[in-house]
Amino acid sequence: MIRSVNGSAQDWEKTMRKKGIKARLIRLFAATSIIPIIIFGVFSYFNMAKTLHENTEMTADSSLRQMDNNLNLSLESYEDLLYQIYTDDNMVSWTDKLKREVEEAVTVNQMRRFLSSLLYTKEFIRAITVIAPGGAIVTYEQMTPATFRCSWLPEFSMSAEELYADVIRDYQTHIYPTEFGTNFANKDYYLFHMAHRIIDYHGLNKECGIVIISIDEELLEKICLNATEDDRVFSFLTDGQGRVISFGSRTELIGQNATEPGKSEEETLKDYRQFLRERGGYPVSETEIYLLHDDALGWDIVNTTDLSGLRQLQRRQLHLILFLSILTMAVVILISTGMSQNLLASVRQVVDGMKEAQSGDLSVRIEKDARMPLELESIADGFNDTLFQLNHAIERQREAQIVALEAQINPHFLYNTLDTINWMAIDHDEYDISNAISALANILRYAIVNSNAEVTVKEELEWLKKYIYLQQYRLKGRFSCEISADPDAQNAYIHKLLLQPFVENAIRHGFDTEKEDALLSVRIDKEQDELVIVIEDNGTGISPEVLERINQDSFSENTEGGGIGMQNAMTRLRMYYGMKGKMRVEAVKPHGTRVLIMIPYTEK
Repeated sequence: MIRSVNGSAQDWEKTMRKKGIKARLIRLFAATSIIPIIIFGVFSYFNMAKTLHENTEMTADSSLRQMDNNLNLSLESYEDLLYQIYTDDNMVSWTDKLKREVEEAVTVNQMRRFLSSLLYTKEFIRAITVIAPGGAIVTYEQMTPATFRCSWLPEFSMSAEELYADVIRDYQTHIYPTEFGTNFANKDYYLFHMAHRIIDYHGLNKECGIVIISIDEELLEKICLNATEDDRVFSFLTDGQGRVISFGSRTELIGQNATEPGKSEEETLKDYRQFLRERGGYPVSETEIYLLHDDALGWDIVNTTDLSGLRQLQRRQLHLILFLSILTMAVVILISTGMSQNLLASVRQVVDGMKEAQSGDLSVRIEKDARMPLELESIADGFNDTLFQLNHAIERQREAQIVALEAQINPHFLYNTLDTINWMAIDHDEYDISNAISALANILRYAIVNSNAEVTVKEELEWLKKYIYLQQYRLKGRFSCEISADPDAQNAYIHKLLLQPFVENAIRHGFDTEKEDALLSVRIDKEQDELVIVIEDNGTGISPEVLERINQDSFSENTEGGGIGMQNAMTRLRMYYGMKGKMRVEAVKPHGTRVLIMIPYTEK
């Protein structure tokens, strides 16, 4: 009882795990509609991300190049002013007087008036300073009330002597990165400087001193801000040593090391990202960094682009794809549910019919209608036809059972009757009749009791001898018979009456009534795992057409009298042994027929 309950529970659980056609159709429709949408959405998402990245990179590159161009144009304009100073003949004369200490006060005043006239020609010039060969310093600037004193030089990273020696050694324009200059009127000034040696074209090798223009860092900040109108973009500058020289309004970061010289571009970008995160306070996870190096200046122009808005746009697109997928799934489920109703109704109609037939009602038929698909119509036709044939077979079986019951004879009555006739023959000294009746009784007993049982080859041959004896008695000895069996084959098992139809066919159709030397031969041998049975006669033979039909299994024979028929014998052979049971019929020259039967060799 426990096993039955557990089995039922397992069957119920298995049934619950199975899905019906409706659920499967919905899944199929949903999968076939949503998968393309998802693929298209993912492709669009990544394509959009790629396009946005490329556009951002192009915008950043354009911004960097524009900034570099503006920077160089601005510096060139200040370099032009510097050129006016270091090539002025009066400047050469004044520095020479200072070097010789001749009319120093007058000379300084003349130089200051000249410098003051140039100081206001450019917006961001905060000081112009001249250092004469003897070390005398003449300056004019805006960052101190004492206009005769240089306020930025004491804060500069180089001393006046070092600065003079660095500039005077060649004829190039020297640009010094931004540094803290001075504080004036509660304002910190950060300056970068352009310097050149003063040139006397009448004697190029003459040392005439140097001139320095100090420019406010606000110029660099303005160039960075005006490079693009996009408020998501921010730029800053570093010098060749990796020090910040402009960082927007964050002047406290000027002079700090953001990277180190000699690194690869990838390593430099990594340093800038770390600098922005640790000191700049920028959300670098949402920021892309681009770099342009100006070889002439030795400076790095760094562009940072805030991608938070673009990534938010990407997330919106992703959410839109998800929404469309869910909406499509809902629509597909509704449509597939409606479309599957007719199909499910037809399937349910077929299933209901099968359940009624399973319960025992074989008169049920599946009605077809216009909404039923062709495949289900074929199933319904097959089901209806099967039930019709099954009903017909059952009726025939009932009729056969009735006929068999009506024709049934008690075997004991038959044996006792034959025994009585036998004794009557003996009383009248008819011993041949007695022997025939005894043989017939034994044959009937052998054939009736367990007719489908298996017996040994030895038992089958003993019965076959009695059967042939009766045939010889009936035909008045017009044929002789030889029966032999390999000793190794006598204990093998064989089905009862398997050989009788072939022997009967040879006797009935093989022998001519006028032939005197008619011979029937039956041999059974063992060859490996098979029993080989040969039934041969030297009778009238068989026509090639009939021989071909028999070997092609298209032969049929009407049963007559007590014969079962060749077709029945061949059917029994296939039924008992399947493909392992084989039969072949051959013609024997000059006259006769040979039947070869091969069956598996078995012993019990």
